Amino acid sequence: MVVSACLARLKILGCGVALGWSAIACAPALSSFTPAHVPAKHHVQAEAGFDISVPSNIGDLIDDGVILANGAKNRELTDEERRRLFRDGAALALNPPSPVTHIGLGFVPVDRFEVNGRLTSGAWRLGGRYQFLDLVEHGIDGTLSLGGGRYSYELPLSAQIPLLELSDFSRWQLDSSFLLGMHGNWYRWWAGPRALMSFYGAELTFKQPAAGGFPEEKVLASLDGSATYLGGQLGAAVGYKKVFVGFELTLAKFWTSAELQILDSKSDFDVDSFIVYPGIALMLEL
Repeated sequence: MVVSACLARLKILGCGVALGWSAIACAPALSSFTPAHVPAKHHVQAEAGFDISVPSNIGDLIDDGVILANGAKNRELTDEERRRLFRDGAALALNPPSPVTHIGLGFVPVDRFEVNGRLTSGAWRLGGRYQFLDLVEHGIDGTLSLGGGRYSYELPLSAQIPLLELSDFSRWQLDSSFLLGMHGNWYRWWAGPRALMSFYGAELTFKQPAAGGFPEEKVLASLDGSATYLGGQLGAAVGYKKVFVGFELTLAKFWTSAELQILDSKSDFDVDSFIVYPGIALMLEL
């Protein structure tokens, strides 16, 4: 009976951790701040700035999570309530309302092709862009980009709760965009569709020396899944020749499908939302 009661409390604690975990996660960088043209061969393009991620259903997720977390203080949550709490926490972990800083650098080794790298809040990305339409030849610029990266955050749960260890929240992602636009000495503008796929996971482990029927180590909860962002972006920059200030707005529909395991119980769930993602950056072309 004692063991069962303790495991029940651990189930509730695992649900509460989902909200704490979501509070320190960071949204993926949906911006690009790359115009629709590639600089001349052997030239460099750089950007630095910040964005803000705003999920449209943030209020509903938080309200539902708070109600369930408060209810867990006085009683054991049902399986359906635990599933909802983890669903809310997972949705917030993937898309919390948060600022995202970024700095990027690209180099053009051959005509019309750029290799680039980018550092964002807790993440890195490597990719490339190819310009298939030229303003002089076709009357408009056009580029296709492809990249991949990884986000990881160390979750210091054991410092607050010694018996619990939460593995790093990690997320691998692939992104692609197709941009059309124009550029001149004092301006750039670009627009087009953007897609991003993300694969994520984290694990909550209960650790204790073998005593009282408890194992030395037991996986309390784990979450693994994938997410898709599909939308478009519109950007513009003003300046002169080499230095520009850019503004960009990305709007994306977000879907995620995940498998949640709490002790020996497994369940699948789906979450969707709409993301509003504005940003600003200093852009250089050297």
